[in-house]
Amino acid sequence: MATKLDNKTPLGKLILKNLYLKGKNQEWLAEQIDVNPNHISVLCSKIKCPRIDTLMKISKTLDIEMSELYQAVSQTIESKQ
Repeated sequence: MATKLDNKTPLGKLILKNLYLKGKNQEWLAEQIDVNPNHISVLCSKIKCPRIDTLMKISKTLDIEMSELYQAVSQTIESKQ
């Protein structure tokens, strides 16, 4: 049986897990880092490499180490190949 995270990228899974743990949603994150909510959705579900400033804002807002985000981005890119 598929879960809601099965179709998400490694970066998306990391973001969504941390949002869940904080009791927040993608719209809240988008507002906090000043991006369109669609942008967060795309980062979570499609293979897309975010800009470094976006990663830094996500890191600060969700209290995720940059190294974790880099690793998730790397895994996301590798899964494309």
